[in-house]
Amino acid sequence: MTKEQIIILVLAIAAALLLIAFIAVAARFSRYKKSGGNYADKVKIVDGVRYSRDDAITKDGAAVVTLAQGDFLLEQGKTYTADKKGDLLPGKYTALAASDASHSFKLRAGGYVREYSHGDTIVLAQGDTVCAVSCNVILR
Repeated sequence: MTKEQIIILVLAIAAALLLIAFIAVAARFSRYKKSGGNYADKVKIVDGVRYSRDDAITKDGAAVVTLAQGDFLLEQGKTYTADKKGDLLPGKYTALAASDASHSFKLRAGGYVREYSHGDTIVLAQGDTVCAVSCNVILR
């Protein structure tokens, strides 16, 4: 075989592999589009609260949080301040545990740590700080 024939053969093999990869990606994308383009089937609703199903777990073992429009996620260990011009607005919120495994959690609100249950109400005034101490928390 000549040098040109070897180059053509290598290019033909590379093109065939690229075509197979393209077909595989197209099939996966088609399956995704047929399912509606979202993963709403991984969400279950119990008493008006959205939970992720067991198969929607991250690699570190935490449940994937499903947020509704207007929800605010308090990440564990991060302090947030309620402000009219900020992301977290002052007002009355329902505190929800982000994980199905925990039904009670601790929040530091106004400098004091208190234990809350899933579904308890918390009121934040202008300038109040809040921090999720034990796990991620959703304010709805």
